Amino acid sequence: MGNAMHHDHDQGLALTLAVLLLTGTALLVSCWVGPLATFTAVAVLVVTAYAAPGLARGLAIRRAVRQLLRGLPGGPVSCCEC
Repeated sequence: MGNAMHHDHDQGLALTLAVLLLTGTALLVSCWVGPLATFTAVAVLVVTAYAAPGLARGLAIRRAVRQLLRGLPGGPVSCCEC
């Protein structure tokens, strides 16, 4: 039980440090390049971090299906024979 509490404490500390680093970096960048550019950069990073795992999973599934179809006798079906 003590190990789980220690793990929760470590996660809380990591989250706190991440938020502090993100906030400090956003403030510094805002001073250097302006608030609109900072908001755009932070928004792109957040959206990328949110979308990247799903996109990578989708690409991996497509690649696996393509490799599976190549391994089948007769190969993938094409709509036109060139």
